[in-house]
Amino acid sequence: MARVERLGKYELLRHLASGGMARVYLARVEGVGGFTRHLVLKTMRPERTEDTSYVSMFLDEARLVATLHHQHIAQVYDIGVADDGTYYLAMEYLHGETMRHVLERARDLRQRLPLDFSLTVVAAAAAGLHHAHERRGPDGRPLGIVHRDVTPSNVIAGYDGSVKLIDFGIAKAAERSTHTKTGFIKGKAGYMAPEQALGHPVDRRADVFSLGVMLYELTTQTRAFPAASELEIAHRIVRGEVTPPSVAVAGYPTELEDVVMSALARDPDERFGDADAFGHAINYAASHLGVALGPAAVSRVIGQLFGSRPEPWLAPEVEEEDIDYSRTGDTASLLDSRPLLATTAETGAAAG
Repeated sequence: MARVERLGKYELLRHLASGGMARVYLARVEGVGGFTRHLVLKTMRPERTEDTSYVSMFLDEARLVATLHHQHIAQVYDIGVADDGTYYLAMEYLHGETMRHVLERARDLRQRLPLDFSLTVVAAAAAGLHHAHERRGPDGRPLGIVHRDVTPSNVIAGYDGSVKLIDFGIAKAAERSTHTKTGFIKGKAGYMAPEQALGHPVDRRADVFSLGVMLYELTTQTRAFPAASELEIAHRIVRGEVTPPSVAVAGYPTELEDVVMSALARDPDERFGDADAFGHAINYAASHLGVALGPAAVSRVIGQLFGSRPEPWLAPEVEEEDIDYSRTGDTASLLDSRPLLATTAETGAAAG
């Protein structure tokens, strides 16, 4: 009989992903009366435990996400240290695909993503972000959370139609024990707001910009800021060099273009004031266009793109594709200046 690998009370079933700071596993915990829960364990790499700054960052993320309770944010169940000194974070298992995988799959299949799917996903992510932005501590003071890493890799669409925002690992918050120095840039090229790319202080409007980039890319399936290098991407963002969606895709709805371009304004004061206003604008545009939003739109498209895929514990012989729970530093996708889908204005294809 094979030895069961455990971490504290959790049984490790499968390695899912690895990043520079952590490893992620599919795990199971059992209790009395046949209780069983499958979840994800995010563990700190052993070589990182000697670095107190990394330990502080790991614990900061755990404490931060534990304060968030929203249907569109991945839930945290537990945090602990195993007997061997391994720090771990127990989180909700999300049976779905990242928006990065969705965009890549649609490109490979040469399929357009329908508007009901794209708008549902972004509106849901906006609701989750607004919840995080509005959170207050036990003393009633705002926590000042800014995600700073809102990218297609950190939004997951479930086979059941759910939408979840993940990975607050580099989030800014007043209660963190580690803070980013002014002028030090955290985030991914292509999704950072101009002020973030310049190393200036950021607030919730930086997350609005990042989510606006995602809305642009989901609805046009082209890069918002295509370039050959991270530096050139940053320069284009800072200069506000974005091609209007209606130029990228023929027939792009004017109502939706107004929403996208407002979210992508260079000046934070000209963007939506918060993610809630952004989400309301998306819902208003959808209503005006006669597009119905909801979980059914998400589950339909995920099923069309990826087929029927049971949870890994129901079909252990099927290899689960890595889910991007931890940041992997995939600069290849960030620097790719090709369209996400080879369908642009020249083909006469409309979005949706």
